[in-house]
Amino acid sequence: MSHLKEGDFFHFLNYYTMNNSIREYLGEFRFPEIVKFDFTHIKGDLVGGLTSAIVALPLALGFGILAYNGDPRGAVAGLYGAIFTGFFASLFGGTPRQITGPTGGMTVILTQLYIEYGGADALLGACLIAGVLQVLYGFIKAGRFISFIPYPVIVGFTNGIAVLIFLQQLNLFAGAPVIGLVTIAVIVASPYIHKSLPKALLGLIVGTVAASFLYSNWEWMRLAVDPHTFEFSIAATLNVIGEIPRSFSVPSFPDNDWKTWSKLFPAGLTISLLGALETLLASVVADSVTGDRHNSNRELVGQGIGNFVAGLFGGIAGTGAIVRTNVNIRAGGVTKLSGMFHAVVLVVVMLLLASLVATVPLVVLAGVLMMTAIGMFEWRPLKLLPKTPRPDAIVMVATMVITVLSDLITAVLVGFALAGFLFVYRMSELGVTNLLDEKHADRLPNEQEETLRKHKIVAYDIEGPLFFGAAKNFVKEIEEESDYKIIILNMESVPVIDTTGAVAIEEIVDRLNRDKKKIIIAGLRKEVRIVLHRLGITQKIGVGNFAVDMHRATQYAVSYASGQAERVHLGRYLAQDLIMLDVNVASKEELFARMAARAFKLGYVSNKAEFLKGLWEREEAGSTGFENGVAIPHAFSGSAERIIVIIARLAEPIAYETLDGKPVSLVFMITAPDQNEYLRTLSLLAKMLKNPGIIEQLQAANEPHEVFDILAHRADDV
Repeated sequence: MSHLKEGDFFHFLNYYTMNNSIREYLGEFRFPEIVKFDFTHIKGDLVGGLTSAIVALPLALGFGILAYNGDPRGAVAGLYGAIFTGFFASLFGGTPRQITGPTGGMTVILTQLYIEYGGADALLGACLIAGVLQVLYGFIKAGRFISFIPYPVIVGFTNGIAVLIFLQQLNLFAGAPVIGLVTIAVIVASPYIHKSLPKALLGLIVGTVAASFLYSNWEWMRLAVDPHTFEFSIAATLNVIGEIPRSFSVPSFPDNDWKTWSKLFPAGLTISLLGALETLLASVVADSVTGDRHNSNRELVGQGIGNFVAGLFGGIAGTGAIVRTNVNIRAGGVTKLSGMFHAVVLVVVMLLLASLVATVPLVVLAGVLMMTAIGMFEWRPLKLLPKTPRPDAIVMVATMVITVLSDLITAVLVGFALAGFLFVYRMSELGVTNLLDEKHADRLPNEQEETLRKHKIVAYDIEGPLFFGAAKNFVKEIEEESDYKIIILNMESVPVIDTTGAVAIEEIVDRLNRDKKKIIIAGLRKEVRIVLHRLGITQKIGVGNFAVDMHRATQYAVSYASGQAERVHLGRYLAQDLIMLDVNVASKEELFARMAARAFKLGYVSNKAEFLKGLWEREEAGSTGFENGVAIPHAFSGSAERIIVIIARLAEPIAYETLDGKPVSLVFMITAPDQNEYLRTLSLLAKMLKNPGIIEQLQAANEPHEVFDILAHRADDV
């Protein structure tokens, strides 16, 4: 360590700091925390896992077959998906009681991919890509964006998926409608017997038994209907799931060529986004039931790992499942062990009950999925449509219809676009109130209103965000008034402004300048002030034309309209590129040279040597050091086309002959071609620096624009 050079030390320090920052950023993904288990609720976790597995089994089989577009081999893919996503999403995820597996929304997309790309390998490849992307979403901490999804889009999307699932089962149902109706009847009747009964599993068992014992003996049980012609017939056979493997295959990547993999990325992106959305919605629902708070980012990582591993073993992608999660919670599940045990139960079923599962008729699974679709459908929002705000109702219905008639991605994009457009439309109704309008006479005292009218001053109260949607109406409203000399904009209630809104103000300022009229802005918030300053609009308005509140703005407007001298503020002579913060210099000579060089380089001073000569001649006549660490070097010079003020805040104070003998750390350098304006600037600066706290504020500023804001904010104090 004794041989560590200074450069090595700083390299080590930067490396250590960077590693600390990375560790802090990734703190919520620490592996020791992930593999930490709580066994204090093991009984509840075991019961919850077993119960949710019973509910999950028929759904996993049904959604697997649906994902494979009716191919019975999809049952195995669905079962594998439930096992691997269920286990690994619980182990690595951030919602302890969440049960993960194939779901309706995800399966509808998988079906479309299976049909479009022609097989299981492409489908599983897309699931692998989705898993990787979901892990990435978690690490970039994208989980917080779930709150940006509008409720009408979610409801329309969910209802559209429910309708699609129901419709997709009609062909299978028509092959043996009697067996399907028996399954549905059991599912409907189960809650009336006992609410805790696993109705989907009972429907599957009773439907399978009915098919086994009655289908071959009762001809009417084999009744089939052609869904296109509605002709009745007697079916010879009943399609069943078929053989279920009793062991897992070796994990491997799907057999796709490079061209297919490249085409699969958009499909994987679609699966990942939908899976993230559906999962985090399920997490939010789980939180509302338990009172817990899930970790969205870790949940995405867990889901991504689960979907990736499932794809390697031939399982379809899954998401957090709201119904199964609620079943787990009600049965006593508390920790992630419940979700992991749910996966273990499914493994046991695969190993020990595969021969029984193989005999389940596809029409029975169709009945289970049809009832699942009905259960998914959100009826209450539709009942409330007449009372729902029209824009929300339009978004909800449009998303649902497009989901059914087109595809899910188009539905989500259109839903978002509609929601965004209608949001902008509603927000564009900016509150612009003319305070002299008779309808708003109570906003101002009578004497103040008469004074404003007398001096041809008009005042507007602006409420709401001033952004691109509201900018046009804002300009139109202001320009309708013409009989005035001074306009006051009270912007205390404007929380944010974007570039379009700022340009709208600039248009108003330009028009007023052309018409020789004046604008005063009151109550500007810091965030809005920064935007106006960065775009150069503050300089156009004039720093002296900003007031802290409406009262001071009115006072200033009246005094100006009465013929008094216009208020001149130091800020009008400032430019952001002439504000230098944390300057490292060792002497007054080096300081003067640095400040003069900056002004010359940026074109504010035409002759650097002449500028410096004037500064040193003034210093010889007497030091320009004041008190409290402030110096004001200045010179009347023809090298400047206009008056300029250069500000330098020093990293370390330097020796400088001052009135109190203290070193200097804050320097204002002034030069001007005009003697009168030069002296007036000196007077303004001296007065401002006497204000309590102003030096401390300038010393604490982090960026040049903050210095400008401080000067603008104190305009009324000089």
